[in-house]
This record gives sequence, C-alpha cells and structure tokens, in this order.
Amino acid sequence: MSEKIEITRVAAGGDGVGHIDGKVSFVPYGLPGDHVDIDIVKKEKNFMRGTIANISEPSPHRVTADCPVFEQCGGCTWLHFGYPGQAQWKQQIVQDSFKRIGRLDVDVTWVDDESLRTGYRTRATFRSVEGKWGFLEEKSHRVVPIDACPLLHPNLNAAVDKLQGVSMDASVEITVNPEGDDCLVWTKVPQPKLEERFGSCNAEQQEGELHGFLFDGTPIVNGCFSQSSLLLNRMLVNVVDRCIDTSESILDLYCGSGNFTLHYAKNSELVGIDQTIPAIEAAAQLAPNAYFPGDEAVMSSWIQNKAWDTIVLDPPRVGAKAIVDALAKCKASQIVYISCDPATLARDVRTLSESDWNVHSVTAVDMFPNTSHIETVCVLRR
Repeated sequence: MSEKIEITRVAAGGDGVGHIDGKVSFVPYGLPGDHVDIDIVKKEKNFMRGTIANISEPSPHRVTADCPVFEQCGGCTWLHFGYPGQAQWKQQIVQDSFKRIGRLDVDVTWVDDESLRTGYRTRATFRSVEGKWGFLEEKSHRVVPIDACPLLHPNLNAAVDKLQGVSMDASVEITVNPEGDDCLVWTKVPQPKLEERFGSCNAEQQEGELHGFLFDGTPIVNGCFSQSSLLLNRMLVNVVDRCIDTSESILDLYCGSGNFTLHYAKNSELVGIDQTIPAIEAAAQLAPNAYFPGDEAVMSSWIQNKAWDTIVLDPPRVGAKAIVDALAKCKASQIVYISCDPATLARDVRTLSESDWNVHSVTAVDMFPNTSHIETVCVLRR
C-alpha cells in the first residue's frame, strides 16, 4: 500500500526527504515541493526509504530529464532537478553540514558555469555486459548500457562509442582532453583488446611509463586522480587562486600533479606533498625541488616546518582527519581546504575552529552539475 508524502528537502546523498507519521523518509529522485505516493521498501526504527509510485503534484523544480536511461543508470541522479533550485539546495546542503556536524553557522557563496551543465565530464569509469558499455546502476552491480550520456564531453562520448563491441569483464577508466585528441585508458590488468583500439593504455598491474598529457600547464597522468571535468576545473582553480592571492610561501598537501599550485612555482616558495608517486614525479619534472612524495606523517612534519603564508589541501573524500591536529597547531596565516564531501569537511573544520581558527569564507563550486555531488572551498584564518 502506498503512502502519501510531501518532499520538503534533499539529503546530502541526493535523496528527497519528507516525513510519514513523524518519521524521516528518504525518497530517491524526490524533489523539494513534490507531493508523491511512495512504496515503502525499507523501514527502520528511526527512518524509512521509499520509491515513487506516483507524483500527484510535481515540484516547481522538476524538469524533463533528457536521457532515455535516467533513473536506471547511476551516472547522475539530479538531471530532473532544474536550476536555480539545484544550486540553492546544494548551497543549503553545505550550510546544513557545517551547522549539524561542524556546529558552525556559515554563509555559502555559489560559483558555477551555466554553459557547462551538460557535456562537461572528461573522466569516467565504464563497465560492460556482453560487449555493451555503460554505467553501473546506482547501488547495484548491474550494467546499464548507454549510447551517449548528456553529461559526458563529446570526446568522452566518442571514446564510449569506440568501446562498444569490446567484450571483457573489467572496469575501464577513460580520461579525454576536451581540447585535443588525447585519450587515456586505465584498467586493472592489461587488456590487449583495448590496446588495439586506443593508443594510450596503461594497467595497474603493468610496469612501464604512464601515458599523459598537459592541460592548462598541469600534467594529467593516466591512472592518477584528476577532476572529473578538466573544463570546470578551471573554475575551481580560479576560486582557489583568489584565496591564495599573493602568498609568498605555500604548502600544498594531497597535491597530486600540482593542480592548484604548479603555476606558483616560479614566484613563490612552494612545497607539494602527495603519496601518488607518478603524479608527484610529473609535477616535479615541471617544478624541480618543489614536489615530493610523502604520506600523512610527512605532511604533518611539513606543516610544522615553518609559518607558511598558505596551506592548501585537497584530501580524498574521507577528509584530512590524519593531519587535522597538526593543522590546528600550525603557525600558517591561512588554510585553504578543498573538499568533495561537505560532511568530512565540516568535521575537520570543527576541530580547527576549536583551536582558534575562524572560518573566513565558504564557497560551493558546481563541479558536478545535475548530480548531488558538491565541491567546497573553505578558507580559515586565525
């Protein structure tokens, strides 16, 4: 039997949220303002989950999703969430995370690029079933084949088309240059079938030089992290640049191949640390004596090394818990913390705020349009 519910907000993971008999109910693909009938699929002591059976009154934010496999494929979950509503709720998610987890009231600035809400992705991972390639269904191992994805850059859609017909049981990560012909293919084990179709293939279980290319002066190294959109990355770098400003000494932690700081190497005292050796080596070739391999123990040591003008960090989704105590005690003038997870960011900022660091600014950057993912740049000062 279906239950009627009004969706009043969205959760950090992207689900719509409402209440039934006072109990929180999570509804995938529900949008604020929706009045829907849902089928309950999970009921726990403190919450329940349901799927939409019928929309009796659609949200004013609801738009037609221009994709034949939307709600099947796990590539995106907010293609039906129109702007500016999507932007407003992403800001709200960041703000709520800071209040609920960080116990801080913050204003959140918004930065996006209206021209790149589709066709922006330059890196993605694909799976196949019987030679047809696509994305995994959300929270499932089932492959949903795609002919083309509206979020992928045309060069990446062309690479997917080139994959079709290659039958193999493996995931394939592809990174393309949106302004060139470069196409990097990464797999766990060597795949001769892919090497026949793509020139720049590498595998985790394979020795040898990794393929790569330069984009905006930064090395993009096969198998190493890069933003999912090299085009939108320009927007993120600009936000971070405004935060770094005229800093004469910069410590860059979890730096990868120098995405945020490589262009400061000539005019500032710069040290970058990361555990990913190929990325560090690529950055060091362009800026000798600036980038070094090191784990979080090494990072903590460098944090205490001197009174840096700016410490920049862009940790993985789990956050910077391993070095946050060292950051709290450091003598830097400011910390610029870039995060793809508002929850772990808020957790770490709470620790810093308890050690006399103040939140100077919080900026939500729309690096993942039409998904619930959010990039956030937080600046802290004494």
